[in-house]
Amino acid sequence: MTAILYYLSILLGALGGLMLPTALVALSSGDTGLAEGFLLTSGLTGFLSGGVYFALRGQEKEMVNQQTFLLCVLAWLVLPVAGAFPFVLSGQMDRVDAFFEAASGISTTGATILSTLENVPKAIIFWRAILQWFGGFLTLLSFLLVLAPSGVGVIRDTYSKFKEQSLGEEIGWTFNVLRQIGTAYGLVTLTLAILLVLVGIPAFDATCLAFSTISTGGFMPVDGSIGEHYNNNRAELIIAMGMVAGSSSIVWHRMAVRNKLRFLVEHRESYILFILMLIAGLFYSITLFQLAGGASVLAPGAALRQGFFAAVSLISTTGFELRHADVTVFPGLLVISIAMVGATSFSTSGGLKIYRMVALFMQLISEVSRLVHPNKIRKGWIGQTKPTIQFMVGVWTSLLLSIILIAVVTGMVTINTGYLEAGLIATISSFANIGPLYSTSWVPTADWPSYFEMEPIVKYALAGTMLIGRVEIVVLLGALNFKFWYR
Repeated sequence: MTAILYYLSILLGALGGLMLPTALVALSSGDTGLAEGFLLTSGLTGFLSGGVYFALRGQEKEMVNQQTFLLCVLAWLVLPVAGAFPFVLSGQMDRVDAFFEAASGISTTGATILSTLENVPKAIIFWRAILQWFGGFLTLLSFLLVLAPSGVGVIRDTYSKFKEQSLGEEIGWTFNVLRQIGTAYGLVTLTLAILLVLVGIPAFDATCLAFSTISTGGFMPVDGSIGEHYNNNRAELIIAMGMVAGSSSIVWHRMAVRNKLRFLVEHRESYILFILMLIAGLFYSITLFQLAGGASVLAPGAALRQGFFAAVSLISTTGFELRHADVTVFPGLLVISIAMVGATSFSTSGGLKIYRMVALFMQLISEVSRLVHPNKIRKGWIGQTKPTIQFMVGVWTSLLLSIILIAVVTGMVTINTGYLEAGLIATISSFANIGPLYSTSWVPTADWPSYFEMEPIVKYALAGTMLIGRVEIVVLLGALNFKFWYR
């Protein structure tokens, strides 16, 4: 338990540190009261986390799987609570709404309580964006330090290759992950912000968009969609590239930079992601062009731009749109199915992940082949890696538990809203961490309540679903394995 408190204090301290630049934003906007609130919250967070950190600094910090699982669960629960305080201090939200907004931000979901940003202080808009950015980094750390070493959500061989070829020996592994991944994550974010400024996006908006893009979050710094508000083709391309980077594997990125060609060929998950984006983009483009009624209404180039942007945004679980309701031109069941899958492992995207879907598909093909050719010798692989029985059990367990969770929360939301479609889309949007999907213009949405209008218990349920979508259900069960703690 000592190690858990130690690492949790570091995360809380980092979150408190991020409140300092937010206080500067408040001061630059002339909102001294809000700046004082951020500084006070930052000071209290820093005092609490610093006291725990220095008290436990010299003690043993080795953890086994169950302890890392508990740390992961506590981090995703405690950080949104701490991140909610500035929303309450701003006077914009009550405690329930503040927790919902903070959970949505740190889980990179992008669902918002706010109906408009017109009268919202800039510091709050910035805090929403920076929460997403921190949540994206926390997602990467969860994969590299918790999920991958324990074999949850990825095959260990892929993780082992990444560890051997890129981050050195076991000694200093955690420090190397924090340093190298943190540096790369920060540099990519800074690059996106600079590029957006260079093509004409205001500096504040560019920074918030960069935070939301690389984390595949979805919070906008302004009302409306990207295309309708900015009308900047070059900015749209930069944001689309950022979403692709955020939703593709950092394992693939690192091997590409290091020119590890053999590993790049073996890592097929990223190529499946790119192919899915290409196919979905083409279908979106064709559908949008046909619905427009011809080139006089929507030029072919504009249709391609909108279609590919919608596809990348949906598959990356970001939720940005060039034009409002672009994603809804596909049937609702297809859209939520794509959102449910999500993108790759070792990325900031939500969802069940392509890796799991490929593994399930391969198992289906293998079983059908076994029926047709009982004596045929088979091998199962993803890239050059064979999924183990333990891995497949984990995949099926995650899938079944996810379906049960979605069914339960869908029932709760449906009772509150009165619409089954609303309940299903809101729940899958939360679980797959693509919150704006619920807010877009589906056919019956005229009568659907906004997130703000939902009952407190439903808001808590959706916020919890967002966090569970991030923490992984198998990890949650591992952390709650009380038999281990009684040993």
